[in-house]
Amino acid sequence: MSPGILRSVLLGLLLVLSADALGQSVTLQELLANKEQWPMYAIDGQKFQFEGRFAGRAANTIRIDKFDINCKLPSNGTFPNGIGSGQRIELIGRFLSENGKLFFVVSRILIKDKDLDRLRSRLKDVPVDQPAKLLDLAAEYQADAEFYDDATLQAEIAAVRTDSLSRLRAMARGDVTKLRELLQQSKLLGVKPELIQVLQFESIYAASKEPNADVDALVAETKSSSEGWDRLVPPIAERLKLGFAKDAVTTFIEAQEADRRGLHRLLYKSLRLRQIQMMVRTDGSNGLEISKQVRMEFGNEDPLAAEFEEREVQYRLTQLATLSRADLTGLTELLTTLNRAPQVPDVVRDWLQAQERKFGTSNLAGLLRTADEYLFVADLLKSAADQQQGVELLKQAWTSARESSPTDADQISDRLKRLGWERLDNKWMTNAQMSSLPKDDVQLAIREGRVVRGMSVPQVVQTLGHPTKISSIASRKSVCEMWSYAAEGSAGMVIRFHRSVNDQTTTGIVEDVSRIPVRRSQ
Repeated sequence: MSPGILRSVLLGLLLVLSADALGQSVTLQELLANKEQWPMYAIDGQKFQFEGRFAGRAANTIRIDKFDINCKLPSNGTFPNGIGSGQRIELIGRFLSENGKLFFVVSRILIKDKDLDRLRSRLKDVPVDQPAKLLDLAAEYQADAEFYDDATLQAEIAAVRTDSLSRLRAMARGDVTKLRELLQQSKLLGVKPELIQVLQFESIYAASKEPNADVDALVAETKSSSEGWDRLVPPIAERLKLGFAKDAVTTFIEAQEADRRGLHRLLYKSLRLRQIQMMVRTDGSNGLEISKQVRMEFGNEDPLAAEFEEREVQYRLTQLATLSRADLTGLTELLTTLNRAPQVPDVVRDWLQAQERKFGTSNLAGLLRTADEYLFVADLLKSAADQQQGVELLKQAWTSARESSPTDADQISDRLKRLGWERLDNKWMTNAQMSSLPKDDVQLAIREGRVVRGMSVPQVVQTLGHPTKISSIASRKSVCEMWSYAAEGSAGMVIRFHRSVNDQTTTGIVEDVSRIPVRRSQ
């Protein structure tokens, strides 16, 4: 038989073997479910109409796939050659029992296309703009594909469903509810994993764009469904970053599997960063903490980390006047870490001026507190100018306290000494200045407990106290007094004073100081 004739037979050959009426229409599955009734059907002579797949023939019998008994053709019937395995055949007939063996006697046969060909033919009639009808059509063939365990038909059904859902996805772009429904359908219908990936990605991405998006839920969904969300290496290609920013969904659809993992990472990152941003306080006061979180999860180069750090810097600058010394030190360290060290002196200077305005210099307490802040800044910035200003304020505080609070004045004097300053001859002098004074300087000698030429009697008494012995020698013009200082077992000292006889207002002036050797007891 020629292919053309065979095809015409396959498409429409109607072989009438009997003029009997049509039988009860059932499916092969229904007949098989009632297999125990077949002997009764043979007795009753009940007629049935069903479809099955051609499985082969022998003489005047044909076999139907999954049908456990042979189908017998009448002796006067003819059956075309060339019918292939799996050809769809509609049968009308009845069950017959001969010698204890069951047959199905055929009275009418209608030969049809194979299921795969029928499905493909019907697909052509589905309007392009009605992809949902493709799902309905695929559903019609699903039961037979499973019944016959037909992998080829099943693959075609999966392809039809994938095509239908792909078109529906394109029509539902941006519609989160519809995309979610399509995603659930895809999972239930077993379409290609690539489409499920796309729907999963697009539904999350679309949901993330909604005004009241539940970012926490989307982050959790991404982590549970998107392979590569936690990808750290290799770094994501710049082309993927650009594509994601421009059109994330299209970029994902066109991407290979490896690139899709990178895009999953970008999707997760976009959501996670939003989640982290929601943790930032309105005033930015925890920006540094948030920045550390960003750097830990996404690397040191992420620009958002620097943005959060800047927010905390700005917050601290607005609070500059109220910062403690520790806070100010932390701010200067932060600025240095952020490569903004040149800004530190100006920031510290603004803080110092704020402290001076707050404490003032009009009273002793204000002078002392302001001096402390200058000295703190001097140490922080290694600033000689601030050190000098702090010292000057302490000197002013000492002057203020000298009459009103001698105890405070002594404490301030001690602080100045620790800072390298001494009070001498009604002046404050540095240690270097003191060292440069001549050894016979009267005030320096008094401070050091020494007696030198030029001292007056009261100054000697102030330094050494009263002598143990006084002797004098007088002449017509002057008087010379000898003051002796001696103690058992220690060196002594003789101080010679000279005073003019004619000048009664002048006290004696030290002319000479000599040492007495140690006197030993006999």
